This record gives sequence, structure tokens and C-alpha cells, in this order.
Amino acid sequence: MLRQLRANEKGIVFVTVLLIIIVMMILTVSIVSLNVTQVVNTSGEAKNIQAQYLALGAIPFLYANQWSSSPGNTITYTETLGTRQFTVTMNLGGPGLAGYDTSSLSVNVVY
Repeated sequence: MLRQLRANEKGIVFVTVLLIIIVMMILTVSIVSLNVTQVVNTSGEAKNIQAQYLALGAIPFLYANQWSSSPGNTITYTETLGTRQFTVTMNLGGPGLAGYDTSSLSVNVVY
């Protein structure tokens, strides 16, 4: 009986095809997960770059506000880029430009 089972090779092609399909599925899932990870990282990096440029643009805006008739040391504004809303908060420590005694500048961008 054992000899008959060893000589029976009718199912070897089926098992081989199943193994090849499983290996291909694993490779496909790994490639798709890499692509999804890259899309998420790229989207996050784009938001960080937008936030950096908003922060850089906020600095001249704050200093230009110091020359206005009613300067303030804190300015907050909201900007929408695409579908993402950014809130920029700027704080100027010290009396400002007129006294040349500015001790700190803080720009915070939340998205």
C-alpha cells in the first residue's frame, strides 16, 4: 500500500501551482504595501513643506504689522491650501521693532 502512495504523483502539479500562486500573492502584497507607504510619506512631506513656507511667509507679515498704527505681538490667521486648513500663530517677544528689543520670535503652524 505504501508503494502505491509513493508512486502516485497525480497531485504534485496541483501542489506546485498552489505554491507558485501563494508566492506571487506574497510578492504582490509586498509591492502594493510599499506603494501605499510611499504615497502616505509623500503626502505628509508635502504638508510639512507647505507649513514651512507658511511659517516663512508669516515672519515678514508680523514685522510689517509692527509698522502699522496698532501693532500687536501676537497674530493668528488661517490659510486653506487645497483641502487642508493651516493655522499660523506668531508671537513676538519684547516690545517689537520700534524699541529694537525683540527677544524672541515664535511661529507655530498647525494643520
